[in-house]
Amino acid sequence: MSQGSMTGYLPGEPRYGLSGEALRNYYRTKPAQWAIYCWDKPGTEATRRALLQNQKSYVKNFGERVIGYGHFVSDDGRDTLGTSFFMQLDDRAAADAFVAGEPMSKAGLYQRIEIHRWSNSFQKRQADYRRKGMQQFLCMGPKTGTPEFFREHLHAHESYFASYGDSFIFRGPIRSADGADNIGTALLLELPDRAAADAFWNNEPFAKNGGYQRDARITRWVFGD
Repeated sequence: MSQGSMTGYLPGEPRYGLSGEALRNYYRTKPAQWAIYCWDKPGTEATRRALLQNQKSYVKNFGERVIGYGHFVSDDGRDTLGTSFFMQLDDRAAADAFVAGEPMSKAGLYQRIEIHRWSNSFQKRQADYRRKGMQQFLCMGPKTGTPEFFREHLHAHESYFASYGDSFIFRGPIRSADGADNIGTALLLELPDRAAADAFWNNEPFAKNGGYQRDARITRWVFGD
């Protein structure tokens, strides 16, 4: 069996043929990227509406460093629950500074802010995605399986994702602080409805076999631009 087959990554993907320390070094040396989740305090709807244009302008100023920008919403799409940013920024200090300068954060709108080191698997940005007019969902969760578990299911995982290739806006793993270790996932995709999102997640090989049991979430999401 080839080295590429043993790692489970598919031909044409940047990680094909990499495993062990070579794979960890690949992630260590990639430009740092960040998944930032900001959840609103209750009762802040009016403040959010007043600051939304300021937020859009702030994000636009970061140009191509913006991989994705959008809002968490309730399943019926009526209520905004928060905002997410996927950014390419030099380091954690730069990610913290981005959040500190963001208009809604400065106004104290957020109840909780999560900043995760992340890796954009195929370097695709939201701006590159051809929208289909369906619903968007952000799927996220920390890994709970062993390294052996993930090696066992990696090829099936990558093949399954390939079957949804046209539905992904972007996707990638959550990384450890130094980027070396894969500790979770954050992926954004467009599907007909919540039932389709649940079916996608429940049949994904890692999730189906118990790899994301703790704090796995599927949250409806809308484009922020």
